[in-house]
Amino acid sequence: MKKKSMRRLLVIFTVLALMVSFTGCQSGESSADGSGVSPKSGATTYPVTITDDLGNAVKIEKEPQKIVSLSPAATEILFAIGVGDQVVGRTEYDNYPEQALTVPSIGDYNAPNVEKIIALSPDLVLASDFVSDDVRKQLEATGAKVILFSPISIDGVMKDIVIAGEVANANDAAGDVVKKMMTDRQVIVDQAKTAKTQKSVFIDVGDFFSAGPNSMMDAMLIDLNAKNIAADAATPWPQLSTEQIIASNPDVYISLYNTPEQVKATPGFDKVTAIKNNEIAYYEFLTPESDLIQRPGPRIVQGLALLAKDIYPEIFAK
Repeated sequence: MKKKSMRRLLVIFTVLALMVSFTGCQSGESSADGSGVSPKSGATTYPVTITDDLGNAVKIEKEPQKIVSLSPAATEILFAIGVGDQVVGRTEYDNYPEQALTVPSIGDYNAPNVEKIIALSPDLVLASDFVSDDVRKQLEATGAKVILFSPISIDGVMKDIVIAGEVANANDAAGDVVKKMMTDRQVIVDQAKTAKTQKSVFIDVGDFFSAGPNSMMDAMLIDLNAKNIAADAATPWPQLSTEQIIASNPDVYISLYNTPEQVKATPGFDKVTAIKNNEIAYYEFLTPESDLIQRPGPRIVQGLALLAKDIYPEIFAK
C-alpha cells in the first residue's frame, strides 16, 4: 500500500505541476508565426504599466534592482534576457541555467517562504498563477510588484518574455530571444505540415490525465499538425478512461509518468495502434527532456522540436 500511495502522490504532483505551468486565463489562440507578439526595443521609459496573464494591471515605477522568481520558467526567462544577476531568490526547482543554482532558494513555488522573500527586499516578483492571493498580497504590502505568468500557448510564452524585458529594461535582449523562438518554431511548424497523414496523439501525464483544450501541450500539438485525442474534453486536464483511449486509438502515446513497459501492460492497450507499433515516447518526470516540453519559458520551442521527432520521426529524424 505504501508504494501505491507514493505513486499516487507523484501522479498528483505531476498533474499539479503541469497545471501550474500550463493553465491560465489567456486566450488559447496561437498564431504559429508569432504574429500576435510584438517585441519591443530600446530602453524602457518608467513608470510603465503592464497587464499580466491574470489580467492584473501592474505599474512598475522604476527599473527593478532585485527580482525574486517563483517559477522555473520565470527564472529561465530572466537569465535568457540578461538580467540573471538581478535575481536574488528562486524556487528549489529552478535548475536552469546552471548559474541559477547559485541564487538562494526561497522554497517551493506553491508554498514559498514569505519571510525569506521579504528579507531579500525584492522590487519585483515573477510568479505563476499557483501562488495564492494571500502570498501575493503579503508581498505587495512590502512594496514589491508581483507579476503572474500563466501562458497556454507558445505565443503566450513569447508575450511573457516581452513583458519581462519591458519591466526589467531589457527590451532588446527579450526581442532577440523572441525573434529566435519565432524563427525556430516556424521551421518546425512548416515541416510538420508536410506530413502525409495527420497523426493522433494521447498525452498521459499520469493516471491517464491528459492535456485538453486551453493547455500548452494541446497548443503544441496544434502547432505540430497532430490530432489531440483529448482536444474535445471539458477541462484543460481531463482524466480519460482506458476505454476512451482504446476507442480513440492514438497513433502516438506520449507518457510523462509511466514507462513504456507500464503502458504496454495496461489491459486492452495491445489493441491501440501506438502500442502495437511501439510509438511510445517517454519523458521521465524532472529530467532535462521533460523540462523542455513542460516549462513555458525560452526553451519551449526546443521542447516542441522533441515532440515533433517523436510524433513524426519520418520527417524530423532526417
